[in-house]
Amino acid sequence: MESTGFVWPAVLVIAGLNVLMMGMTVVLRMVRSVGGRRRQALLKEADALLEEVLAGESVPEGLNALATRDPDVLSEAMIRHLSLLRGAQRERLVELAAGLRLVDYYVGEISARSRWRRARAAENLGYLGGPEVVGPLSGLLSDGDETVRAVAARALARIGTPEAARILVRSLGDPSDLTRLRVAENLERLGPLAVEPLIERLRSGEERASAMAARILGNLRAREAAPALLQAARDGEGVDLRAQAVLALGRIGDPEYVPTLLAAARDQEWPVRAQAANALRMIGDVSAIPQLERMVSDREWWVRVNAARALASLGPAGEKALVRVLEGEDRFARDRAAAALESGGVTERIVRDLTRSDERGREARRVVRAMVAAGATRRLRRLLDDLPGDGRRELESMLRTGEEG
Repeated sequence: MESTGFVWPAVLVIAGLNVLMMGMTVVLRMVRSVGGRRRQALLKEADALLEEVLAGESVPEGLNALATRDPDVLSEAMIRHLSLLRGAQRERLVELAAGLRLVDYYVGEISARSRWRRARAAENLGYLGGPEVVGPLSGLLSDGDETVRAVAARALARIGTPEAARILVRSLGDPSDLTRLRVAENLERLGPLAVEPLIERLRSGEERASAMAARILGNLRAREAAPALLQAARDGEGVDLRAQAVLALGRIGDPEYVPTLLAAARDQEWPVRAQAANALRMIGDVSAIPQLERMVSDREWWVRVNAARALASLGPAGEKALVRVLEGEDRFARDRAAAALESGGVTERIVRDLTRSDERGREARRVVRAMVAAGATRRLRRLLDDLPGDGRRELESMLRTGEEG
């Protein structure tokens, strides 16, 4: 009985703590609700004041007070307007942000201890600032926090000056893969403005940054970068650099690059050969068919996949090359050839020609016999139900003959 004397006090303590937590939850919700309503009221006030400015009136006194009291709220309202405005009205708001010292405020926030304040400063400067904030923002590209670096890169791209482009290109050597990817995305947003510094970076010889520069130039279809890309594809010391340069040439898509790509298709490193197959597919020159046909038998799986896919995209001549591979001795190459014919929709097309008596019919029967001999019959069996009577009977006969043989 003595041991049960502690039960009721413990129950009362637990119940009291529960009531206390419920009370704290209610209070927190009330505080948040009041804060949210106040913020909405301030945003509404800021919108009204900014509308007066855009209507051509002088800067209301209330705007100065709001900029001093709640710069974040005013900035949010201004950015919302800026995203909708163009031309003179947009310039008017940018000048107003500088006049209200919002730009100075966020330049000061760049050195804040809180990473969220630094990130917010970078984000707002991307909208409210101009060329004068490129220097301060560039310092955030080496910030210790990944998010801050990414936001700073986006802000620099939004400002979009030649100096901003050069600073972003310099960051392509950042040791963080994620940062380099974010910087690359923003350089692509800058477009032609980034091409010249990217070409300089490509020629710098620093493999990681050069490879990323080649990749961006390819995504931008920057034809003026072709001489540097051709040199990198031929003489680049790093595997990734050569592979990215080759792929970029394919994306630019000039048939004059085919000789260089054919040489890359014989590179000692398989990533270069794999991207060479991709690049040849993008250019679509049938003169590459003999090399691609050999590459379907490459010792590396990705090279075989890309080469077979390239052949499937090169029309009837490419399809014939795949059929020759299908009739060959290399089991792995036959598998790839069959898969490429199936994924390219060739299988569906040829089975409909099986009953024809002309050249198309003979070619269709040759392809089906090769696929059956290679054991690639799963797709053919699925197509049986889609064929009319004669075609279905012909395909069933060929499948049965293949099994018996």
